[in-house]
Amino acid sequence: MRAFADSRVHAEGKFLWLEDEKFYVRGVTYGAFPPNAEGHQFPEPATLTKDFGLMAAAGINTILTYTVPPPAMLDHAQENGLRVIVNHPWMGHVCFLEQASTRRDARHAVREGVRACRDHPAVLMHAVAKELPPQIIRWHGKEAVEDFLFELYQVAKDEDPTSLVTYTNFPTTEYLELPFLDVATWNVYLHERPQFCAYLSRLQHRSGELPFLMTEQGICSFRHGREEQAEFLRWQLEETFDHGAAGSVIFSWTDPFYQDHMLVDEWGFGLVDAERQRKPSYETVKERFTTAVPFAPDRSWPKVSIVVALYNAERTLDECLASLAKLDYPDYEVLVVNDGSTDGSQEIIDRYPQFTCIKGKNGGVSAARNRGLYAATGEIVAYIDSDAYADRDWLKYLVATYDESDVVGVGGPNLVPPADDWVAKCVYRSPGGPTQVMFDDVHAEHIPGCNMSFKREALLEIGGFDEIYTAAGDDVDICWRLLDAGHRLGFAPSSVVWHHRRPSMRAYWKQQVGYGVAESLLEQRHPAKFNPWGHTFWGGAIYSPYPQFRLFGQPAVYHGLWGSAPFQAVYDQGGGGVLSFLPRAMEMHVAVAVLVVVSLVFPWALAAVGLALGYVAYYCVMSGLEADPAGLADRPDRAPWHERFRWRAMIAWFHFLEPLARDWGRLKGGLTPWRSALEREGEEVVTAEEVDTPWWRRLNPFRRTLHWTYPGGMRLEKDPLLERLTAMLNERRCSVGWNSDYDRWDLVLRRGALGQAWMRMVVEHHGGAQRVARFATEIRPSRAVAISLASTAALGAATAVAGLVWPTAVLAAVTATLWIAPVREADRIERGLRAATDELCAGSP
Repeated sequence: MRAFADSRVHAEGKFLWLEDEKFYVRGVTYGAFPPNAEGHQFPEPATLTKDFGLMAAAGINTILTYTVPPPAMLDHAQENGLRVIVNHPWMGHVCFLEQASTRRDARHAVREGVRACRDHPAVLMHAVAKELPPQIIRWHGKEAVEDFLFELYQVAKDEDPTSLVTYTNFPTTEYLELPFLDVATWNVYLHERPQFCAYLSRLQHRSGELPFLMTEQGICSFRHGREEQAEFLRWQLEETFDHGAAGSVIFSWTDPFYQDHMLVDEWGFGLVDAERQRKPSYETVKERFTTAVPFAPDRSWPKVSIVVALYNAERTLDECLASLAKLDYPDYEVLVVNDGSTDGSQEIIDRYPQFTCIKGKNGGVSAARNRGLYAATGEIVAYIDSDAYADRDWLKYLVATYDESDVVGVGGPNLVPPADDWVAKCVYRSPGGPTQVMFDDVHAEHIPGCNMSFKREALLEIGGFDEIYTAAGDDVDICWRLLDAGHRLGFAPSSVVWHHRRPSMRAYWKQQVGYGVAESLLEQRHPAKFNPWGHTFWGGAIYSPYPQFRLFGQPAVYHGLWGSAPFQAVYDQGGGGVLSFLPRAMEMHVAVAVLVVVSLVFPWALAAVGLALGYVAYYCVMSGLEADPAGLADRPDRAPWHERFRWRAMIAWFHFLEPLARDWGRLKGGLTPWRSALEREGEEVVTAEEVDTPWWRRLNPFRRTLHWTYPGGMRLEKDPLLERLTAMLNERRCSVGWNSDYDRWDLVLRRGALGQAWMRMVVEHHGGAQRVARFATEIRPSRAVAISLASTAALGAATAVAGLVWPTAVLAAVTATLWIAPVREADRIERGLRAATDELCAGSP
């Protein structure tokens, strides 16, 4: 280890960087020590020199101090190639928000501490606080403490603008939301490997887009033995780096620890003892830090095939391919699929002769992905979009996740490039972008198509990508099909690609319309994943960089009895309710359009229109105000007010445009609320010729009940019959759901809003193999249609009594439409169900 130049480390994406190279923290905590001759809580110069020499030999490049080091010590650290994480202590263990003087003292301590070592190249980052007691935070309230930590962040940044600033959190207060920090630092002491791995995955998600750094981890050699300490640190460091951390700081360098004006000598966490004799753990850390960060050199890596499917991508393609040429991975191939481009894409591809180019006629994104899949020779096939570029360790973090989990697919984050303009960065903070959907901290429901990978055998097993998706939706479809086949998907938070967002409002609108069209295709293949109005049912939580709007209710923090829980996490208890989703719902947009038409006859309806539009405006404005402006400027909090207004206004406008564009795309693709529950692609299914229900009962649009029976044999057994019926109805693009543990019905059939059916079945045993299957079904329109019908009928009656001819005629026409449509849909459902059960049951042996 030798002295370094005056350049400073900066954060970008999920990692720390020193100029153009990643900087992995390989650190130890240093101190606290009894005051030396100069009154500083650090060793005397001779011991300091010895310590720094031992650290350099062990590959340690960072120390973490619990008090502010003097300038001479920082100089000495720089000479020995050591950077310093400086903790700035203040009275965080008291109710510091109660008194203005306490808050003032905290700001003063941070300001003076940062000023004392400002601009020194040895300073890696400043920690404005660490491990604030959970009882104190619970007393003040989560939001108040977050606001005060933001104040301290601003104080530190104002004093040393180029420094990194953090707050060191721990499991008991993991619920704190601090997106303004430069680095997310955590202290974690978990001794069981499975629990430690699971919590690392959780902390990566809690850290969001910030680099994730472990700033304390270790075990006491006095209680567990020196050999166990060494083995413990071996696997802890392995898992920490495998899970994508930007580094690790071991607690601690020496055994004694000075705290509260006394030396604690019962702690044996050190890599060396009080006399600086090396423990086995020192050798373990040395081996890892000098040869195996972030991954061991002798690790086995499977071959990976990278597929870039592109069409007319000359604007971004060179950047994408250049990043793939620089990947740090021992065994990979790149397959560039030119899907019939008519611009200069092929000339750019020709600059990379080491890559395999596959040419073909324009068939869409899924066909291009399949051509890459069939040509791939790797065990894993990774996909990246042509408007994205990869981090050099992209593949290693993807593959490491396969090693950690029993999954057949792994995705990673797609961050907005720092060089993108402000509009693109506002698009990134707006809804509708590609993002992951997580069942839990490890398993995903969806991984974005611009950064996804799969085991080749799993893709071939399900037939590859469905080529009906020519522009979008292919990634959602492939994930759902793999899950339906019984597989699992994972997510690697540090497997980063940088993905360019749309640079204009027009491009954003076009993209969202295209996504709406893709949703209409997805609904044809996966009707059970959509509600009657065309919105997707996600089983997991959407992880997105845009704010989660809530009118009522907030996620709850689990504090435990009297605030004593050791792991205090945030739990979302329902997502804020229907009112939080309403501004983006097609049903609200349709209702507003209907009210506008009604207002031509009843001007009072404009009041309801105004109320609805006002609520939508409130949603957009609040979303803009709550958006995280990180990345829009070096110091967004210090940007001119007109710049901040422009950013937030643009984000609010995108929140207004996105649902309208999606609705338009869905309607263009046929994903309408009035779509039929039973039809094939482009035509109604073959159904029974007649409807058995008497005509006078068919006139009821609100409810229709059916009963029918089939005599037969063993094929009428209930469970296998309902499974066959479900499969048949799914083939006919009908969404079929099974009952919960508390329902009387067995199947529910739905698709559009005009009609839904609840079916029950019972099988009678009549001796031997003789069976009789009885079916009962109730068909009803959705609640929104039923309420609309009742409302228009009531209004029509009122206008008729009042003698208003034209309003009565208009409302009569609307009422007739709303009456006839559910009746006709009920007829289709009845015929379709009877045809399906006839095919399965009639003449059953």
